[in-house]
Amino acid sequence: MKTIARWDHLSEFGIIPLTGESCGLGYRILCDVTAKGKIILEKCLGIPDLNLPPSWNYSETEPHVGSIMLAPELLVPIAVFALLESGCKEVWKVENQGVHGIQFSDPPDTAESLKKWLGVESLRRLAYRGTASDRNVHLMSGRVQ
Repeated sequence: MKTIARWDHLSEFGIIPLTGESCGLGYRILCDVTAKGKIILEKCLGIPDLNLPPSWNYSETEPHVGSIMLAPELLVPIAVFALLESGCKEVWKVENQGVHGIQFSDPPDTAESLKKWLGVESLRRLAYRGTASDRNVHLMSGRVQ
């Protein structure tokens, strides 16, 4: 199981939080993005070919392809797509307790164990169940976008 509960947890998925000082409102968080992170943001925001401004930092291991300023409320939706895109079979969103990705290698009772561990009765289950992965095919036209 993988868990995302804070912005710095997104770094391993290619969305690297840098600072909150860049936003003139003192609201958004400046993040550098790798190619993997860009794919996650494109899926989450529904924007294919997202055009990002230049990155702020340099990385030799995984090059940064751009930057973006993200509102704090976007942590949960981005976390959902980060976990699904990293190979989790489903994601469980728990109010005020993070987003938890269930991996194919996890035991079958992981969701029940998670409920007990977090002390909650319900979890919101999210998984790619659309007819076209994260989207549905329009029945009349056959279009995906």
